[in-house]
Amino acid sequence: MSPNIRISKSEFFRAQTLKNAVGQAAEALAKIDGAALGLSDKDAKTVAAAAEILGKIDSSAQAVIDQANQQYLDRDQSLINLASTRMFRIGSDIEAAQAHKRHAEQAHLEKTAELTRQGFTQVEIDEILDDPRPAIEAFQQQISDLGAEKIKLEAFLADAPRFATDLLIGTTIEVAADQPAEAA
Repeated sequence: MSPNIRISKSEFFRAQTLKNAVGQAAEALAKIDGAALGLSDKDAKTVAAAAEILGKIDSSAQAVIDQANQQYLDRDQSLINLASTRMFRIGSDIEAAQAHKRHAEQAHLEKTAELTRQGFTQVEIDEILDDPRPAIEAFQQQISDLGAEKIKLEAFLADAPRFATDLLIGTTIEVAADQPAEAA
């Protein structure tokens, strides 16, 4: 198997399942002595051919498993660590953006209430106070962007043994071809 071929988690599990299903059957068929069992030449050749086919399937599955294991051993641990660290920080970043959003909403409500108590009309209040919606919408967009980034990081971290770097596109972790990753 070519070392350039990247094995996905599902391909790895499929190869394991296939190996478990045919490996023992291939070994058992290879041990059959057709002459001792009194099989005809045709039947003995059929058993030998079946053993050969199952042996090839077993070998192919083992090659996929070996490639996946090597990929896992060769994984970019520093990139995985960066992604893990960033993913755990996103929670606090989301909480901070939510707090800023609530603060902007609350501050505007309190200022509006105070000006109303002082006798200002809503038209006058609207002229005095800046519209909080742009700031609130910016915080909401930041929250949405952070949530999307977290999903991408989770997908990357769950992509063992492959750890495809294209899953990090759109995150704060910069990955360029043949260059080490850096946290933004």
